[in-house]
Amino acid sequence: MKDKFFFDNLTHPISQKGVKSISENNIAFKCDSKFPLINGVPIIIDESQSIFKISDIVENKPTTQNSKFRDSSLKNRIRKDILPSLSSDFTIKKRYSDLAKQLKSKIILIIGCGDKIDFYNEIFKDCLVINSDVHLQFSPDIVFDSHQIPFSDGTFDLIIAAQVLEHTFKPWIVAKELERVVKLNGKLLIEVPFNFPYHSPPYDFFRFTFSGLRSLFPNSNLTQYEVPEGNASTIATFNSDFLINLFSNRYLRMMMLFISRILFGWLKYIDLLRKKVSPRSISIPKGFSMIFEKDGIERKNIELLKEYYELKNNSN
Repeated sequence: MKDKFFFDNLTHPISQKGVKSISENNIAFKCDSKFPLINGVPIIIDESQSIFKISDIVENKPTTQNSKFRDSSLKNRIRKDILPSLSSDFTIKKRYSDLAKQLKSKIILIIGCGDKIDFYNEIFKDCLVINSDVHLQFSPDIVFDSHQIPFSDGTFDLIIAAQVLEHTFKPWIVAKELERVVKLNGKLLIEVPFNFPYHSPPYDFFRFTFSGLRSLFPNSNLTQYEVPEGNASTIATFNSDFLINLFSNRYLRMMMLFISRILFGWLKYIDLLRKKVSPRSISIPKGFSMIFEKDGIERKNIELLKEYYELKNNSN
């Protein structure tokens, strides 16, 4: 099914020409340009415009993520399964389940799927889900640079970019591409950090305020916004990072990791006390979640800023 979908909807990242043929080892476009297929996964990257190289991806070199940090080592098992987390997105299942109920038998694009492919496929099991990334670390369906999304205009009913925009070199271009390939009245679920340590270096470029994230999608209506990990999660995260970075010795850093999780892991529950989004709850949150619906109406900058004041007035 996905092969046929790719044949019908993929476009060349520069010429926008459609697919001419798909063979075992490459995908050819009508502009006489070819890109490789690795185990059936198209790698469609224009190296003249991207910070990623096809050869690095083919050789499975780590880029924005490294699968070894998700392995089953004792350290990772303790960190993931035994120690308390510093933050938690308490509403993620409801947020995604609500979307899944609205989008049965629809087409969904995941930008930067990472190691959550099973999660996306399960929660949107009644849909055609295209999992994408900029590497092959966790076996996505397709690899491309989101500054040049290789799909036709208005292809998808829903696009999800969760914790992705901060890793893009020019997020305003990526946002424009997301609005281009989502259908009219289609949805965009965007999740970004605001206060979070530098991570996945050097592929960590931006942080977003409420107004900053809203400004990236002027052709879409903001239908829902949440602060899934709030101010208390920020305090816990930075306190932990501060303690760990006091030391350079590997074992002392690991010890501080364990100690800080125990000391600060409980703080995240304070975020549950503030359920209504307000100017106070968006002052230092760990991040934001926004759902947009593309209506094709281009909003002026002043109109986008008014939405903050509406938030402020509604919270009083």
